[in-house]
Amino acid sequence: MTRHIRLILIRIVLAFALFSPSLLAAQQATPPPGVAPQAPAGGRGGGRGGAIKSPEIAADGRVTFRLRAPNAKEIIVTLGQTRLPMQKDEQGVWSATSDVLAPNYYTYSFVIDGTAVNDAANRRVETSFGSARSMFVIPGPEPWLPNAGVPRGAIARHTFRSAIANDERDFLVYTPAGYEPKRAQAYPTLYLLHGLGDDAERWMNGGGANVILDNLIAQGKAVPMVVVTTLGYGVSNGPAGASTPESIPAYTKILLTEVMPVVERTYNVAKNRELRGIAGLSMGGAEALFTGLNHPDKFAWIGSFSGAFVMWRSAAAIDSNAAGAGASTSAAVFEKTFPSLDAKVNSSLKLLWITCGTADGLMGVNREFKDWLRTKNVRFTEEEVPDMGHVWPLWRRNLVDFAQKVFQK
Repeated sequence: MTRHIRLILIRIVLAFALFSPSLLAAQQATPPPGVAPQAPAGGRGGGRGGAIKSPEIAADGRVTFRLRAPNAKEIIVTLGQTRLPMQKDEQGVWSATSDVLAPNYYTYSFVIDGTAVNDAANRRVETSFGSARSMFVIPGPEPWLPNAGVPRGAIARHTFRSAIANDERDFLVYTPAGYEPKRAQAYPTLYLLHGLGDDAERWMNGGGANVILDNLIAQGKAVPMVVVTTLGYGVSNGPAGASTPESIPAYTKILLTEVMPVVERTYNVAKNRELRGIAGLSMGGAEALFTGLNHPDKFAWIGSFSGAFVMWRSAAAIDSNAAGAGASTSAAVFEKTFPSLDAKVNSSLKLLWITCGTADGLMGVNREFKDWLRTKNVRFTEEEVPDMGHVWPLWRRNLVDFAQKVFQK
């Protein structure tokens, strides 16, 4: 190769290297019409092309939202039941500031000329099955709110193909701060299940499960544990198929034969029932009891938060007309759902905890199931929370309480 040809090749390589960043930038996804590109979260708002910081949480609990959309005519922030009109500055940046907000989890969206969109400058979202909403947290003293001085655990996502549901799905694994992969004493594992309409990630974002464990473990109120959150549908079409007869039994099979073996191969967790727990909210509460009480050889700690036990009628395949009114909460459903359950289970269970709010529409079926357990002489711990409905504030509190009970000697 002549010296002249080598020089030409070097120039081509240098030109390509200089050109590549521009090429990559040109390949980025374009924003919706009327909305200018938003810089990554964490930047400051300012002049044209500057980074947008949104949301910005002040020390007094006020929150400022920003969005660069020079061609938009009207933008409103929807924050719960509150609608905040935004104002545009000369650079085309819209902003609005809330009143003082109490410490809590919040979701919001921007309505741009009638179309609702998430905040592109904010990477934090609260997920549901197939969707997500922008989210932020106002810090505070409650155990489900983050504390800057608390060591944080890690969250890992695992994706797999379920042969049972015939779909691609995932589960998340929380490991506590200071997790030791080769620690001599293996960690206990809590399988934590979501409600109808949600997904495997919900407990780890809007639910605050990882924050709750971080805080309680740091205070010595909970045992360091691994927490696994799974997709709670035993069928491939999510919430649409959750009430079919096969969904709950298939979910149990997925958990026991597809998820649990991976967790126990991958993480330093105990493989004995005394150090396994399962709990969930609403649909997840029904699944936790279905799985745990039918497999006491796998779990010694079981919890239900506002359990949707009405879903067992489908799993039991009992015709609602066969037992007349109230068949979904009848003893026939419970008998078919738990055919082997009797007082012998008491020697296996460390804790069977059933809680529900008195203002919840599921309070009735929860009481009926507890009455049926009494006829079987099955011991349980119960809590009825006055005037609380089917809401996340209750379920976060339930997890705070359950996490302090589970795996305790």
